[in-house]
Amino acid sequence: MVVDDDREILSLIREIVGCFSNVEVECFHSPQEALAAFESRPGAFQLVITDLEMPEMSGIELCHHLRALTPSLKILLSTGSELLSDEEAVEVGFCGLLRKPFTLATLQNVLEAASLSGLFDIFQKFHGLNGSLRCGRIDCATKIHSAKK
Repeated sequence: MVVDDDREILSLIREIVGCFSNVEVECFHSPQEALAAFESRPGAFQLVITDLEMPEMSGIELCHHLRALTPSLKILLSTGSELLSDEEAVEVGFCGLLRKPFTLATLQNVLEAASLSGLFDIFQKFHGLNGSLRCGRIDCATKIHSAKK
């Protein structure tokens, strides 16, 4: 699950994951919609990636709601803000912090660290391309670097 009020970021992450796996990524523009979807199917999500600053509910508030339902859920904070350090993000309940703009390699590392086993096995074939990987639908590296909050 990806939650961000920036529709470009939502599309970007969905496309990147689609370049390398068959994992379906559900994207939500509204944290309230994401929470409702999670409440109806809490077992359907292995990982939640959420923005920090969103209208009506912050990523921290969303994290707290999700953790109340599923304490073991991995929730990653993705932000361009400098409001929280990596350590502070973990202290408030996130499993890590993904700073925007991020590189393809950084996204890969974060997803692997979140133990989404097998999600990016194909990366092994492209090791050494320095993040300038091109899939059939988008130029992943260019899109990631151009997506700014």
